[in-house]
Amino acid sequence: MNKKESLRKQEIKKLIYIVIFTFLIGAITLTIFLLNNNTKYIEYNENSDIDYKVYLKENEFYKEKYLEKGNSYIASLIESIKTEFKYTINFNEELDYNYSYKISADVDVEDENSDTTLYHFQENLVKKESKNSVKENTIKENIDIDYEHYNNLINRFKDIYELRNAKSNLSISLYVTVETEEDERTILKDKKVSSIIIPLTQNTVNIDISNNAISNSSKKIVVSDKVDTIWLLLVSCSFLVLSVIYIIYTILYIRRTRTAQNIYDKEIKSILNNYDSYIQKISGSYDIGTSQVIKIESFTDMLEIRDTLKQPILMLENEEKSGSFFIIPATNSIIYTYALRVVDIKAKMDGKEIPTYDITEIPNDKFYKNKKYTDEFIKDQITMTTAMPTVDVKNIIKGNTDKEKDLYDQLEMTRSFDVNEIRKAAKKTSKKATKAKKNNKKK
Repeated sequence: MNKKESLRKQEIKKLIYIVIFTFLIGAITLTIFLLNNNTKYIEYNENSDIDYKVYLKENEFYKEKYLEKGNSYIASLIESIKTEFKYTINFNEELDYNYSYKISADVDVEDENSDTTLYHFQENLVKKESKNSVKENTIKENIDIDYEHYNNLINRFKDIYELRNAKSNLSISLYVTVETEEDERTILKDKKVSSIIIPLTQNTVNIDISNNAISNSSKKIVVSDKVDTIWLLLVSCSFLVLSVIYIIYTILYIRRTRTAQNIYDKEIKSILNNYDSYIQKISGSYDIGTSQVIKIESFTDMLEIRDTLKQPILMLENEEKSGSFFIIPATNSIIYTYALRVVDIKAKMDGKEIPTYDITEIPNDKFYKNKKYTDEFIKDQITMTTAMPTVDVKNIIKGNTDKEKDLYDQLEMTRSFDVNEIRKAAKKTSKKATKAKKNNKKK
């Protein structure tokens, strides 16, 4: 590794440390902020009820001053209706809150055929506001409803406008508003919790009660704990944004400063990691001989050829670690090769045409040139051979030269032989060659 590459790696490592540091600071401060601003839920129950008594005018038939609820009443005998509104809200823990309520009277006159409103007016009978910090709060209000007043009013309205097909009602309703005191979070907003509905301008009256607050029904409200930690959010966002900026800068720096050698090393490492079981890495050289070399454009294509021929992929890398050659011998006359070279990668980075490699670039030496015919060397040669036609072992052992084939040329074409026998044959052939030279000298 040269000095320039060493400095580049140190710079990349420093940038990665900065990214990790800024991200951790941002994540930690954001976690602290979220923990101190947890959303809290408070449960509450609410209940409402209405009781009433119908007070009568003096008459010769009823001795009672009033009649209890749940009866039918003669409209002309009703003097007033005394009602009692009750409403209770109960929180599961103490909470500071403001509440207000009102009791209003609504008069509606509608067309019987279309149910459309002909006349409506509203007036508040009671309106109050208060503060509380207890778990339970109860509202209790008594209202005297002047039934005769509302009934006479609507009778005149109908008479004036000669409304024969109109129906009318008087509704007395309790509305409640509850808000938390600190952050003014609304729990209830003008909620109609109960109402009493009284028909008008009829001979007989049946009073209807409506409760909108269901008894013992559990509900939830959201209450946020207010903590002055907004600065933590600002710090966390700043560091997280800074970490993203450094990540982008690091990626750009790596892409800007990488060399063809970096890309080559990365691709070779990836190939070996992913396809190690398919590749047989060999050292030294591979003798191409007179084989026809078919150059393959990609390693993926080499894998497909390997799957078709059921042959291992041989890999040779030059001494400079700047080029690797992958070889699949198909027959004794054809081999497939794929080259991954630094010079090709550099040409691609520069937008130039990728130079074609020559087969002489593949590391090779003659098998019989300046070599001792040791077991170890022969085993190396056996490793580099593949499924080529098998030479008769007997011919190799005897050193038969009827076909004018040198013993070692035959050896290059085969993979099925015994190492010891080849070594013996090699020694025998060497002795014959020495004896032949001596005879030639004598002649």
